[in-house]
Amino acid sequence: MNNWKKCKLGDIAEITMGQSPKSEFYNFDNIGMPFLQGNRTFGRKYPYFDTYCTEYKKIAKKGEILFSVRAPVGDINFANNDICIGRGLCSMNAKNGENEFLYYLLHNLRSVIINNESGSVFGSVNKNDLQTIEILLPLLEEQRQIATILSSIDDKIELLHEQNKTLEELAQTLFLNWFKDREFNSTISDFISMQNGFAFKSKDFIDYGNNGVIKIKNISNGIVDIVNTDKISQNTINEVNNKFNINSGDILFAMTGAEIGKMGIVPSTNKKLWLNQRVGMVKERFLGARFLAYIHLTSEFGYDYVINSATGSAQENISATDIENCPFVKLTSEEIVSYSKQLNDFFEKIIFNLGEIQALENMRDILIPKLLNGEIKITN
Repeated sequence: MNNWKKCKLGDIAEITMGQSPKSEFYNFDNIGMPFLQGNRTFGRKYPYFDTYCTEYKKIAKKGEILFSVRAPVGDINFANNDICIGRGLCSMNAKNGENEFLYYLLHNLRSVIINNESGSVFGSVNKNDLQTIEILLPLLEEQRQIATILSSIDDKIELLHEQNKTLEELAQTLFLNWFKDREFNSTISDFISMQNGFAFKSKDFIDYGNNGVIKIKNISNGIVDIVNTDKISQNTINEVNNKFNINSGDILFAMTGAEIGKMGIVPSTNKKLWLNQRVGMVKERFLGARFLAYIHLTSEFGYDYVINSATGSAQENISATDIENCPFVKLTSEEIVSYSKQLNDFFEKIIFNLGEIQALENMRDILIPKLLNGEIKITN
């Protein structure tokens, strides 16, 4: 680390702040250039597009880094096309061409950048805020080695996500073939029930511990985040019924708020996890039957049912009973067992992969600061 150079972010990166075209030039018909106003359609590493524009002001070239400069500040993606960027984003391009290293450097700087937020209502950062951030820069070869190590982990993560996407698509295809021409003359309560979460009190939470509590914020993109959990004291857990305990492969459901209806699968884990209030857990009456419910409730029909069944003026809610009453085909016990077993075979692999994904993500997130701060020295 003795040969690392102290400099500023603006010394190593060209930064272009976004500028939004007039709304009259927007369209949703794939006409013109993809347009991103902010981070709304960011993915794990690359964005997707639902808005286009026919007048361009500021453009991020393919391969450049997209960085969110308005709340929430600090989200990062790569441009996978030439993209028109609005005022919620900036693009960055490493002056030495090492954008992969710059991408991980920005991940390491997120907390510093967020602490530089300004703005009376919504947090934001400007070009000067970014350019003047002080950094320690390793030699070029070490930059490349750091980027290679971290990107190889991300490549493994992406491969596992793609495997899971394929497996879930195969399961959905089977599901549609089984039920596409059958009448919905019963409900999913024939094969599952919903377990409400436990109402932990604020005094029960502690800074560190072995018992994690899964909240709605932990459910995202079909997966349950079991790493970044709030912790609960063992004394509290001693008084909590085991029915609120969460295990590998459990399926959880957001029952309130703006994200009502989102679902996630718990990765393979040995962690002690507990169900918080307003998070529901699918309890199966037959082995694997929770996956029938998962595919149905995440389908267009199932999601529409959930949204239309939600009540509440200030904050929408859906009850366990309402979820259980989602219409479905009347099945015999033999059919439920047969269909559930076939789906279970797909989802066992998905659950294992989810565990691998979170382990790799955790390893990457531990390595980023250690590599970028010189705590871990890379040797040939």
